[in-house]
Amino acid sequence: MTERDLLFELQCLSRSTARKRFRKDIFAAWDHKCAYCEKPDPRTLDHVIPKSRGGLTVRANLIPSCGDCNLSKSNEAWDVWYRSQTFWTQDKELNILEWVNRDHAETESAREYETLCKEPLLLPSLEDAA
Repeated sequence: MTERDLLFELQCLSRSTARKRFRKDIFAAWDHKCAYCEKPDPRTLDHVIPKSRGGLTVRANLIPSCGDCNLSKSNEAWDVWYRSQTFWTQDKELNILEWVNRDHAETESAREYETLCKEPLLLPSLEDAA
């Protein structure tokens, strides 16, 4: 294994670790409940503004979501979809709005994840493999 291979492995490990920590921190911030219906232990993160509508994969645009809510919402505008749900409450909607509008720059895991994802991975060259 070359020095370049080791650097590549270290970058992949760092990105993977940062991604896991980034996700874990978002779930913890919402007390491990779906932000919409409050079911415990959601497994997915929902893009509040869907990627198909220009939403970014940044902390302010990601909230924990159970599979049912995430699938049901799909790429609809979150507020229109959410207000039509039987579990909608004004307090929960305000919590989501506060999250979306909060400055997440102070969150170390968000900074680390976004920094690592902006850096291109150094792929080992075919010459190094020979």
